[in-house]
Amino acid sequence: MTAELSEAPSKRPPTRRRVRKRPLRRAWDYTHRWSALILGMFLVVETTSGAILLYNAELFRATHSTFYQHTASTTPMDAEQAMQVVQRAHPDFPAGWVSPDGGILAVGSADYSSAYAVDPGTGHINGFADLNGGVLGFLVNMHDCAFTCAGSPGTVGTLSHPVPTLGTTWLNGITWGALILGTLGLFMVLLGISGIILWWPTFARFSHGFRLRLKKGRYARDLDLHNVIGIVSIPFLLMWGITGAAFELPVVEKAWLAMTGGNSTVDESRFTFTPREGAADRPTLSVTEAADVALSHAAGRVSYLTVPTPDADYYSVAVAGDYAPYGGRAFYSGDVMVYINPHDRDDVKVTDASHDQPLANTFYDKVFEPAHFGWLVSGWWRSIWFGFGMTPLILMVTGVSTWLFKRGVAKRRRAATR
Repeated sequence: MTAELSEAPSKRPPTRRRVRKRPLRRAWDYTHRWSALILGMFLVVETTSGAILLYNAELFRATHSTFYQHTASTTPMDAEQAMQVVQRAHPDFPAGWVSPDGGILAVGSADYSSAYAVDPGTGHINGFADLNGGVLGFLVNMHDCAFTCAGSPGTVGTLSHPVPTLGTTWLNGITWGALILGTLGLFMVLLGISGIILWWPTFARFSHGFRLRLKKGRYARDLDLHNVIGIVSIPFLLMWGITGAAFELPVVEKAWLAMTGGNSTVDESRFTFTPREGAADRPTLSVTEAADVALSHAAGRVSYLTVPTPDADYYSVAVAGDYAPYGGRAFYSGDVMVYINPHDRDDVKVTDASHDQPLANTFYDKVFEPAHFGWLVSGWWRSIWFGFGMTPLILMVTGVSTWLFKRGVAKRRRAATR
């Protein structure tokens, strides 16, 4: 009886043999999955808000229509006259800069928090605007500062405190908000790299990496959508992750420049200027004269100009040339800085990322960093940025869907085994 029973065929249905993943691939699978599950929602909030802020300038102009009213004139007012108009009307306003934008001349406060608009055709002050307020100000505070932008809606004071350095130098001066944003950027890079490794279908089956099985059930559909959308959006996601982390953690920028053959030693003196002594008794250059001096050293148009202050006793003039990587930005669209001694028109310093730097540094300053915001293209082309900015939301939905499906299958398999 025992022998007969042992030789009888099993009545259990045949089971499909499970293919075990290689240990390294399994490690990448766990890394990708659990990083997405734990930090995915924070990344989606960050990227979705960033996609909206790609049109920050256009949205600000649309919601401040009276601010941008202007009149055509054969003799329009210049920047210096606009500042004088605002100072006469509002003597207590701390005017610190002036910028032509959308047909008007904006005269802003020294802390960049507010501005008056002057119609250059009539000299009329259109109104006052809080540059950091409203819904856009909240989104900027969340996306750019992790709620540490002073004077903006939603600011959390504790996030502005510096983090413990733990004996390291790269954490010096880093706040909790900066650490949060830098960490999210690095996790986006990690998700991108792990996604590439998990997606790679081998050369023999390369076309399978781009297939879409839309009629093969929920799991096949969402898995293919996740894979195809993810791999197509990888260049943008890696760009946003690297630059986003570099904004907050200078060590990331240094590492990127070192890997790409650039100069990873940041010369902070490039962004400072000390006027020569001995000219303080000379007449002070006017705003118009300072703008003319800047254009004689850098071809283009004046994007904005800051006036001398006790802490920075010199003019700073931002000039945008034919190629303007920050052209889509409101008010501050220049990329070449010209520093001018207010008492000596010959004492000038020009800071341009395309001069006296390795190609990797120029690429980072002129292309890679501005690409984070989409400022180097027009609003129509920026719709491509917007589309890729929304892909993390789609990847989260499809990723959670496939994970839940596989989890349900695993539960049913365990139940059947029991």
